[in-house]
Amino acid sequence: MKHKLFSLIVLFAMSVAPVFVACDDDEDDNSVKNLSDPRIRSMVIHPKTKIVVNDVEGIIFNYDSLDKGTNLSHVSTNLYGYVSQPTFKYKKDGEWVPFKNGTSLDLSEKLQILSTSEDNTQQKIYTIDIRVHNYDVSAFTWQEFATVDVTSRISSQKSFAHNGRNLWFCAGEEGVSTLYSCTDLTSWEKMPLNIDNADWSSSAICGDSIYVMKMDGGIYSAHLDNLSFSLCSSVSIEKILFTIGDELWAIGADGFYARRNGDFQRRVALPEGFPSENITSFTSPSGYTSLGYIYASQNGQGTIWSMDKNGNTTQLQKADGTIPSLKHPNVFFYAGTLGVVGGEKEDGSYSTQCFSSKDGGVSWQHDWHKDLSEGISNSGTFIYSKYGEVVFVGGNTPTGFSNKAKRAVLNKLIADDLNYQN
Repeated sequence: MKHKLFSLIVLFAMSVAPVFVACDDDEDDNSVKNLSDPRIRSMVIHPKTKIVVNDVEGIIFNYDSLDKGTNLSHVSTNLYGYVSQPTFKYKKDGEWVPFKNGTSLDLSEKLQILSTSEDNTQQKIYTIDIRVHNYDVSAFTWQEFATVDVTSRISSQKSFAHNGRNLWFCAGEEGVSTLYSCTDLTSWEKMPLNIDNADWSSSAICGDSIYVMKMDGGIYSAHLDNLSFSLCSSVSIEKILFTIGDELWAIGADGFYARRNGDFQRRVALPEGFPSENITSFTSPSGYTSLGYIYASQNGQGTIWSMDKNGNTTQLQKADGTIPSLKHPNVFFYAGTLGVVGGEKEDGSYSTQCFSSKDGGVSWQHDWHKDLSEGISNSGTFIYSKYGEVVFVGGNTPTGFSNKAKRAVLNKLIADDLNYQN
């Protein structure tokens, strides 16, 4: 029995051996390609979106609809086959026109593609149907929903969410400081503070205390339970930025300063070319920690810098005109998006534009979906946790000041929006 089994194994090995021996290193690689395959395996377009190729129905479409208003008249397009590469033509005015990868196509309407196999024996027609939202689901609709007891223009402000409360510290035109506090962003309690001429744009909460600079350069602090401010530092700094981890960071004439338990100490030199005008600072989550962000003006343009918990800084957005130079813009972090919206322009007018980044501040663009109907600056900025919406409280407008709380409501996706555009 063992002998018979051994004989069968030897016989089987001899029968399959020619399969391996038949391979020739000098064989043309094209012999293993299916040169008769006209199918399109994938399509890549800019703006980038996930593309689905359905061979059964001969349609090519995007998995997620693009934003309403996306310009599809000149879309850089690339088409790819499987092992072999077909040649392509697209139908224009009833004629088949040769197509080369990287060419821009007009995809604002359905477009037919003729794919011909590499050996010219097989053809297949596809219809490209790029979908766009029927509604602008990325747009903010700004709605007034509460009133705040603000009676004059705001000269400086800073907003915080701390221990379940929303705190908006601000100073009016005459330098009088006020705290507006609430839990629901609707019912605001107004509390006068025992500090005047405070620059609340230069302030931060660290632990259970708030630190703020006065216009004369003095640094004052108060415990949030009693809000009785007193001078707390003899170090000369130019602006308090934010708290990252358990350290309070500030800008000095010769570097970045940090305060943990004692007074401010110089920690890191200022990077070359760091701006010093119209600085607005904020923080946002980044992994298991937070990053600090600094918007500032430089050479008449806006620029964005980031800082980590060790004081390392990176210029994320250069002063190249992508973001304009603004005084007192409103900044926010919402649903993974960093935003800079509104603010006063250098000519004294007010901006209605929103600039946003969805990649942690690396790239920025004008986010016209979230533009304002009226320019506003120096507003308190909060997130309405109940609805997950951005809220602006008070602020300055071209006609004076605002005593309203406005929330940015996102348009809702409805069933009709899932249909093809044509």
